[in-house]
Amino acid sequence: MKPRHQPRVAVIGVGTMGSQVLHRLATIGVPVTGFEQFDVGHERGAAGGETRIFRVAYKEGGSYVPLLREARRAWDRLGAQAGVRLLDPCGALTIGSAQDPDVRTVVDVSEQWGLDVERLDHRQTARRFPQHRLFDDDVVLLDRQGGLLHPHRAVTETALLAQKAGALIHTGHSVVDVVDTDTGVAVHYRRGDEVKVEKFDQAVVCTGPWITRSVPRLAREVEIRRAVLCWFDAGPGWAPEHFPVGIRRSSGENTFSFFPDVGGGLKINLHVPKSVVDDPDRLDPVVEPEYVPRVSAAVSRCLNGLPTRPAVVRTFMEGYTADNHGIIGRDPERPNVLIMGGFSGHGFKLAPVFARSAVDLLLTGRTDVPIDHLSLSRLA
Repeated sequence: MKPRHQPRVAVIGVGTMGSQVLHRLATIGVPVTGFEQFDVGHERGAAGGETRIFRVAYKEGGSYVPLLREARRAWDRLGAQAGVRLLDPCGALTIGSAQDPDVRTVVDVSEQWGLDVERLDHRQTARRFPQHRLFDDDVVLLDRQGGLLHPHRAVTETALLAQKAGALIHTGHSVVDVVDTDTGVAVHYRRGDEVKVEKFDQAVVCTGPWITRSVPRLAREVEIRRAVLCWFDAGPGWAPEHFPVGIRRSSGENTFSFFPDVGGGLKINLHVPKSVVDDPDRLDPVVEPEYVPRVSAAVSRCLNGLPTRPAVVRTFMEGYTADNHGIIGRDPERPNVLIMGGFSGHGFKLAPVFARSAVDLLLTGRTDVPIDHLSLSRLA
């Protein structure tokens, strides 16, 4: 149903969240304009890194399951509309010690919610997924509703769908300020050497790692951290149809997420503390010399048949809050501005649902999406 009043809305940042918000608003006939400082689908922000994991059996707890179920359906719908697969339904594995807290949570969540999760013994795992090397106390869980998301494709295709529905998207436009006015907001943006101003009724600010620059008060609440990802030369046997995405929680420093080869190699994200990024415009590409050997050692202990060193090592960044839950809510200092940020690793997979909640709040002031744990007020 279209709202009675059709506000003009600005969306600042056309990435993970911005593309989804643009699409949802445009689809229901709301005049909406997106401002993106780079090109749509760039890899400088939180959507970089080629692939993302999608899981319903969630180690972060059962409260996310209804959101994840809705997101799974939403990704399938968006892919059908775009005519291209955005989520590869290859399943998602959790492998690790039965005593590991994350593994226990996945087991508990699966049982509580009746999820389609298969428990494999070591012999079954060796037959179906021989790429994995198991420890004696490892359990193996296959989430059949899990899969692999393609971020660049998802962002660009969703933005294109938004444009087809009537959204305007300005790339190469760096927003320097969003000022609340008596009648709405004034968006100040730089295009080349010139600063211009355009007025809207409301704005959604979802600038990913730049959120603390867009909303300075969040500098105390959101920390931008650097992730270092490694790609190992693999081959056809490591493609999604043979090697599901997943997480590893075996004993020792054998904790990482793994992603099938979709053309660039097998991706590994070692789960160790991340360094802080002080300036998102100056992300440090230099990786500490001891990091790559740590990744290589974990890979050699847990996976079979890969090279001893990665072929590619790259750095990316993402915003985290202290409690590892994102932020969706009105800016108390700018009532006509809605903030989305700090999603702490939950953002991409849940972007369609978070966008629905944001649009609900924007147009009606309420939402039936259970996002109380994401409220800005909890950080006060």
